[in-house]
Amino acid sequence: MKVGIKMRYVRYPNQEEWNDIFNRSPFKDFNFSSLDFADKNFEITDVFDTPILNSNGFLLIQRVRALIESYILLSFYYELGIPDEIEQRNNKDIFNDFEEHHYQIKARFDNCTDVFYFKIFSCWETLGHILNIQYDLKTKRVYFRDVVSSLEKIDANMYFELNEIINDTEFKNAINYRNQITHNQSPNIPGLVRTRFKNGLETEKFQECLSPNNVIKNINFIIELLKRSIFIIGK
Repeated sequence: MKVGIKMRYVRYPNQEEWNDIFNRSPFKDFNFSSLDFADKNFEITDVFDTPILNSNGFLLIQRVRALIESYILLSFYYELGIPDEIEQRNNKDIFNDFEEHHYQIKARFDNCTDVFYFKIFSCWETLGHILNIQYDLKTKRVYFRDVVSSLEKIDANMYFELNEIINDTEFKNAINYRNQITHNQSPNIPGLVRTRFKNGLETEKFQECLSPNNVIKNINFIIELLKRSIFIIGK
């Protein structure tokens, strides 16, 4: 089958649809301030840290807003209908029920999903920068998981609460999805994958394709993990 890059127009949600999705979303009653992070650990931070923490808090707000936008859009395209909800199937079963317009809807859904995973981990990395300042860790290359690990001997309560999040199965699944999207075969698109091992062995296989239904389940779960992270660090 010959496949080209031409794309057909798929409409954007109108204001009523946008508001409806937001009001049904996990973000509806969620809110926080950039100042939530600026008045913590007075015994460690000083007056010079406060504006930096506030700035990082504002950056987090901007990134959460972008996250909400991507969530609204991916939800909109998901609800337009993507007949690809088979949990376990062979690659020959994928897209069996698709009509021509479904491919365009799924392309928009996949794009918004990719953006969502990039944005949600940028939120966690911003929280890592906030923790780095709050605890004066002096970490040069900040990764949220590494920052959490460094808290074990500094603030046991904070460590245990956040460690529970980064060891959650759905958090780990989300990391895998994000890495696959960035570096390998995208998990929501079927394709042949080749693996070369150091001993010279080479294998090829069709990767298991993640259905939109399973993507939505993971996304809704990790949103709750992010909300918990923000609450724990800002409380």
